[in-house]
Amino acid sequence: MVIGSSNFLDVNPNTSGSWFWKSLCKLRPLAKPFIVCEVRSGDTCSFWNDNWTFLEPLIEVTGQNGPQTVGLPVNAVVADALRDGDWWISASRSRNPIIQLIKQCLPNPHDILRGGEEDTYLWKIGDSVPSSKFSAAATWRFLNPPGPSIDWHGAVWFKGKIPRHAFIAWIAARHRLHTRDRLISWGLHVPSNCLLCNRFDESLQHIFFDCDFSQEVWSYFTSRANVTSPMVFQDVLRWMNSPARDKNVAFILLLGIRMLPLF
Repeated sequence: MVIGSSNFLDVNPNTSGSWFWKSLCKLRPLAKPFIVCEVRSGDTCSFWNDNWTFLEPLIEVTGQNGPQTVGLPVNAVVADALRDGDWWISASRSRNPIIQLIKQCLPNPHDILRGGEEDTYLWKIGDSVPSSKFSAAATWRFLNPPGPSIDWHGAVWFKGKIPRHAFIAWIAARHRLHTRDRLISWGLHVPSNCLLCNRFDESLQHIFFDCDFSQEVWSYFTSRANVTSPMVFQDVLRWMNSPARDKNVAFILLLGIRMLPLF
């Protein structure tokens, strides 16, 4: 990809340009694997730095010594590597590993060259077919693949949630709540007793359902709603996706469960 007389991937953004241009240049390492060149004339595609063999840029295949070993300058274009319709390196009898590697990487020139047409840069996501269209959504999904599906998200993130309480519920659901049993396991010298009942060791299961105080509060909610709830934390998380047929009752239960350790 040539800008003026320089390859875009090699331009130094610190010498000139706006903040936007410099920010754009910082994304080059992230974008580079997605950009492939469809060679047509070979007049603009960089032989070493562009991904035109659909493997990876040849400079990454051979290393920085590739251009010197092969005898083709690092700023050479694909057309510079051709002699009478064939790769100039094809006539070499050298057993140098780099030269042999380049021979294996080069495609048949008759399959890629289309005389008179300009080289075209395409966007290739993973194993998909290169395209002239850019999809931000598809690129984002490739860079940030979805994690494993969880069955408790509806009990934590729902319309009408209180952000602070939802965050605490999310931390608890991921077993990251800083209960005293966790603090002690990290080597901190803190009392182990529950702050609410002061009778048993504090743990995630205890402060939500085993503690006498929490049991009393939760029983108040469930009895008024006329529902029967599980009493194991992970089971309750799944049950809370649909705790009652009445939407208003279900909403109150969703708010109540996350406030148990806050009362």
